[in-house]
Amino acid sequence: MKTLSLSILICLVLSVKVAMTAEPQLSGTVLIEDVTILSAHQGQPQHHMDVLLEGGRIERILETGTNPPSETIIDGSGKFLTPGLIDSHVHLGHNPIVNRDDAPVFEALNHAYRLQLPRSLLYHGFTTVIDLDYAPERNGWLAESELVPDVHHCGRGVRFAGGYGPAFVPPQFVERVFPNLVYEPQHKAFWPDGMDPELYTVDAAVERVVRSGAVCLKTYVETGFGGVFEWASPSAETLSALAKAAQENGLVFVVHANSAQAWQMSVDAGADVIAHGMWHWDGDRRGAELTDAALVAIQNAVAAGVAVQPTVQVVVGEKATLTGALLQDPRTLPLLPRELSDYLQSAKGRWSQRVLLELYEQHNPFADTTPETLIDVSIERAMKSMERFHRSGGVLLMGSDTPAQDGIGNLPGLNGYLEMLGWAKAGIPLDRIFWSVTLGNAKGFQIDNELGSVEPGKQADLLLLNRNPLQDVSAYNDIAIVIVDGKPIKRGDLSAR
Repeated sequence: MKTLSLSILICLVLSVKVAMTAEPQLSGTVLIEDVTILSAHQGQPQHHMDVLLEGGRIERILETGTNPPSETIIDGSGKFLTPGLIDSHVHLGHNPIVNRDDAPVFEALNHAYRLQLPRSLLYHGFTTVIDLDYAPERNGWLAESELVPDVHHCGRGVRFAGGYGPAFVPPQFVERVFPNLVYEPQHKAFWPDGMDPELYTVDAAVERVVRSGAVCLKTYVETGFGGVFEWASPSAETLSALAKAAQENGLVFVVHANSAQAWQMSVDAGADVIAHGMWHWDGDRRGAELTDAALVAIQNAVAAGVAVQPTVQVVVGEKATLTGALLQDPRTLPLLPRELSDYLQSAKGRWSQRVLLELYEQHNPFADTTPETLIDVSIERAMKSMERFHRSGGVLLMGSDTPAQDGIGNLPGLNGYLEMLGWAKAGIPLDRIFWSVTLGNAKGFQIDNELGSVEPGKQADLLLLNRNPLQDVSAYNDIAIVIVDGKPIKRGDLSAR
């Protein structure tokens, strides 16, 4: 009878284990059994490990079979447990897919987009994101979502009258759209009437960011996308003052820069992170070879220890918007509610393609060169500068700039995965990609006390992968379970379909 009872007990335990593995529950302790742990703080994979999660944290990690029973048991055999991925460059408050001029359509589709956005990020394993221009009034809807990634941010970006962003807005609306301005006398002609310049100093701008609860401060060195436009840009003195104030307040100083000149200005000012790769420099816009000025800026950034977010998907996504190719990609189906997909396939929904094409027609000086060819040159430049920066010893951080511009080219979640595919194509080693999208981003934005590695005491934001991402970059698209704050969710449950 004793033997029979023991057999029955074993069968019951096994049946519970199978049930939990098939349908993870969302409460109590969670035990991931017999899994291989991949964590950038460890030199080697840890095989046959049990990981106990409790209270939203990693409680303990022991060899298989040594952990106590748990309410939820997940069979990790043959699978790989990694930290949740971190995208350190997103813009959660933007919806570039639906034309805002079409108010009735926009209201309904914007709601559908926002409901799916956090789930799409999680679907691709991004359990943490960093919003580099965070506006609380644009992101209140996040609280309505049942499942959201961990969100950190830079507060509102520090902008300049007549510069990138404010140049698009009538003067009377500049403060409303871009409230964190800094006054510079050389840009007095662009300064909106009725605004007291004394209220818009460097110290005041940094104080606004600090009050927002930010981990970083972002500003912009953008003169007009390689000479296409002519925008006001901050002085070297203002940039240095922002860097100093950011350091004094414990903020990571991030600078938007995508040209050789802007990279050099960022380095000289003391930037911690350059928020874009390099795809603009002086000379013929149709040539992709790195110029001497580009090579010097890359080498100086490496020597200064400035980290770089290559954001290759900015230009790749621009091409995807122009061609509409991403609309036919089956990888978009889990990320687009059906009504939004139908809209994007319609003539009305392809508005962003028409706008982008018109923009290129207005500003393309080469009669014998198509917009697609010009974008291809920018992509090649971005890939070459990233590879050269890495090969020279530079620190890369994975940020996708999602969404980068109006259109279908930069879908949340998928955009980050495509960014990593681009890195691999450019020759960035898989272990560096893994470090950049986990512990590197956590360290770069000073959140590694909570995130970025699989260690006891850290936040239980994790991924259970079916394949090893250190052997194949496409493993990042083969996720079995996403674990958010200790709660396991099957990937399919995050799909829009």
